Amino acid sequence: MQSHLLALALGAAIGLSSGLPTAALAQQAPGGAQLTGAPIGDWRGGPVADPNGKFVYCVAENRFDNKLALVFARNPSGETNILIGIPGAGMTQGTKFPMSVRVDETVKRNFTAVAMEPDLLVVPTGKDDELYEGMRKGSRLIMQGPTDTAIFQLRGTSKALGDLRSCVQQAVSGGGPKPGAPGGAKPVAVILPEGLRALLDAAGLRQAVPLSLANVPEDRRPADFAWRLGPVFGGVRGHRAPPDADFAMLTNNYLDALKQRCGGEFKADPAAVETLPRVTLRTAMVACTPPEGKINVAILFFKSQDNVFNVFFHEASDADVELAKKARDGLTQVVRKLGSEQPPQAGQPAPAAPPAQN
Repeated sequence: MQSHLLALALGAAIGLSSGLPTAALAQQAPGGAQLTGAPIGDWRGGPVADPNGKFVYCVAENRFDNKLALVFARNPSGETNILIGIPGAGMTQGTKFPMSVRVDETVKRNFTAVAMEPDLLVVPTGKDDELYEGMRKGSRLIMQGPTDTAIFQLRGTSKALGDLRSCVQQAVSGGGPKPGAPGGAKPVAVILPEGLRALLDAAGLRQAVPLSLANVPEDRRPADFAWRLGPVFGGVRGHRAPPDADFAMLTNNYLDALKQRCGGEFKADPAAVETLPRVTLRTAMVACTPPEGKINVAILFFKSQDNVFNVFFHEASDADVELAKKARDGLTQVVRKLGSEQPPQAGQPAPAAPPAQN
């Protein structure tokens, strides 16, 4: 049953090697317009491990209201990468672009950016303490490609980049927080779908750090979207069910599939089905104890009015199981509230519905 989200999601860790692509930014700002953005919420991040559980680097990440995302990654050698997430860019992996990087008007550098993924750019800055301190203390980070420019307001970076440096130092010395799990996670600058992120935020999961499944073959992906909450790994899978499908049977089939994959002692404790005006939902708690160690999964099932069957799950060890339950219960509360709203009368606009994952 163990999906080992991060072990699968790692694929290839950011190597801290290797701008803004004109073509990619043009999709966001036609005509070479400047994209000025302010951060949304708090910076998130922490240590990341390789597939063997060895510390590789630390990250700090935030989304911006210009629809982009910004990630700083720093390795034990003190080298720092700047990553820019551009949703829907569709870049060719490996493509390189000239990039001018400025902090206010005090620090100016020229680099080469590489499209690490279709929607993710990586800009290597190496061991550049002047640039790092500039980004930590400055007010604007200006990333300029051949024709387009993205400007990030550096609110909160004093603490975020200070914590990033401390994260690396503590991880190297062995005194800091451990990466979430063997197989670690490649940080994702790509923003989760707006509906999904809104649902996570409403459930009190603003600290969820997205994980990339881009390097995992589609038939092996454990989720459509995945994220990390400290030591807990979460994800969601959704598909359209037949109109006449029995909801309880759908949930039981899912739990049976987990049991088949467990490889050890298995226990499932599903709650009663709740039928609301706009959704049908059910929660469950699963424990699997294979030879390599016990894992707990807190699950929320719900089916929307358009017959999309969603499964939200959060995996944790015994030490962190309460955090997994809290995440599930927060999501359940939001879905239950939205699903309890009465359908609109004829001619009236429909209330907001829980976002379908498909």
